[in-house]
Amino acid sequence: MKTANSNINQHFKPLIPSPPFGELVACYGVCIALFAGVILSIVSVLKICSACSDMGDFSIFGLNFGWFGISYFSLLLGLKIATHRFFRVDWLVLFLLAAAAGAETRFIWLQKYDIGHWCPICLGIAGVVFSGVLFKSYESWGLLTRKGAGMKVCAKLFLSVIIMVAIGLGGAILGVKRESQAAELDPFLGKQKSATIVYFVSDWFCPSCRKVEPVVEKMFPDIARLAKVTFVDFPIHRETSNFTPYNLQFLYLEKDKYIPLRKALGDLALKTKNPSPDQVQAAVAPFGVKLHQLDMADILYGTQANLSVYRGFNLNSTPSVVVTNTRTKKTKILVGDKQITEQAVKSAIQEVEK
Repeated sequence: MKTANSNINQHFKPLIPSPPFGELVACYGVCIALFAGVILSIVSVLKICSACSDMGDFSIFGLNFGWFGISYFSLLLGLKIATHRFFRVDWLVLFLLAAAAGAETRFIWLQKYDIGHWCPICLGIAGVVFSGVLFKSYESWGLLTRKGAGMKVCAKLFLSVIIMVAIGLGGAILGVKRESQAAELDPFLGKQKSATIVYFVSDWFCPSCRKVEPVVEKMFPDIARLAKVTFVDFPIHRETSNFTPYNLQFLYLEKDKYIPLRKALGDLALKTKNPSPDQVQAAVAPFGVKLHQLDMADILYGTQANLSVYRGFNLNSTPSVVVTNTRTKKTKILVGDKQITEQAVKSAIQEVEK
């Protein structure tokens, strides 16, 4: 019987030695890291901290960062569990983690140079990804060693990981966009499908513009139901350019609250000609708005769009209202607080639509 048992044991002797303690620790480390990634992504969706809310203004291939993280980490966790039955899936886990590490490099760059401050939740997710890559690399290296793989195979694995990191970084660079970019920097309010556009053109330090602002504020709801509306800064006074980035931000990102936010900026212009971000934040805080930082490219795009309006329609003074129809090609211009009334703007809309 001993001989028979010995033959049976030899016949079923595993081809690969059992994993040592270090590899087992690495295996569990990967699972814990992936589970932590799911939890942190859920916290990210909840936007518990303000910095995390700022990251929420970005999306990756049209998906919210938090929801993307939940899906990605859940997929990886499922694949990791499946490796007990499907051995080849184990390499897929390593490659997907490597791609995530590349993407996280881009996300860290965004926090440092775009948002301007750190989000502890997002940094935690980055730490989870990098830890997962280290654990999984150690586990995979040990597995190859136990299988007796040569240096050429190990070198190919290392190169594959580097390629996946590069793919993840490239995908994040191409796929990550701020909300304003994803919306193609749409500055328009009101009836979006209308062929009629109403441009309210003003200067933050123009006395006549300040006089007409309450009139514009009152007429806005009715005008917005009739046409597409936007507000253009014409820097007759150069200090107006100090308010333009904030005005553009509210047009792009806070459409539902734009009118009260515009009034808040107008009140701030009575106090200072060069507002700091803290002063603007204090002015808009009562409306539940968190000030964001637009990219310089976004600001340049907005200022160029403003320039194309007041130069394109040969405006030379503020306040002005341009009512134009893209279908009929008709345009009506109202200039000064005497001409700019609700009835005059409504009549202009009817005129250009005929």
